[in-house]
Amino acid sequence: MSRAAKTPKLHTSPQIARTSQASYLPLVDRIEFILSCVLKIVLVLATVYAFVHSDYFHILSAIGALVASAMPAIIGRRWRLVLPVELDFFVTCFICAHLVLGELGGYYTRYWWFDMALHSISGFILGLVGFVWAYTLFYTHKIQAQAGFIVVFSISLAMAAGGTWEIFEYAMDHIFGFNMQKTGLDDTMEDLIVDLIASLVVGALGYLYLKTHRDGLIRRVLLHVENRAAQARKARASADS
Repeated sequence: MSRAAKTPKLHTSPQIARTSQASYLPLVDRIEFILSCVLKIVLVLATVYAFVHSDYFHILSAIGALVASAMPAIIGRRWRLVLPVELDFFVTCFICAHLVLGELGGYYTRYWWFDMALHSISGFILGLVGFVWAYTLFYTHKIQAQAGFIVVFSISLAMAAGGTWEIFEYAMDHIFGFNMQKTGLDDTMEDLIVDLIASLVVGALGYLYLKTHRDGLIRRVLLHVENRAAQARKARASADS
């Protein structure tokens, strides 16, 4: 890398400073946490439903959905990362929509736009996660990178995840005879194109923030993550004392 980009400063507003002194889980976060737990229970019930009906495709889908819904918590504990409650909530919502509505409810075949909508959301979320991840490493001086690298990394992460999912669908269809790809190549390419568009939107917003430091979605997300990290450190310090 060439000369490192100038680190933009996140000036914490008085409102955010007051928030960091609040309880570790504010009311909104507690509601999101409870809803996330309820949706996980729905996923468990969907798994039981698949077992009762001996539907092997939905059994595998349900087990995979349960594992995926637990990944934010696993990653946070394994690498001691502070992940916003919203991340767990949105991931669980997305997985529940895929399994309960898309697969069991037949939304993928009944509504042509449903698959595109989910891929748009996943591409946007993964692009945002990639941007926050790279920016955090950059902001804490663990890496030296220019703005373009951070943007490319966020887009690449979203596309890599989308490509991995399409490979998984292809493998399931050819090994077990499922029909996850629906229309085959057309379905795969449409999904990847939607993933790319959604991640490009995040990349453009991220690049705009890195160059101008204007208020907007990216800044609010970064401030939120920073605030959650401060809350977690305070909670751990109180627990250790």
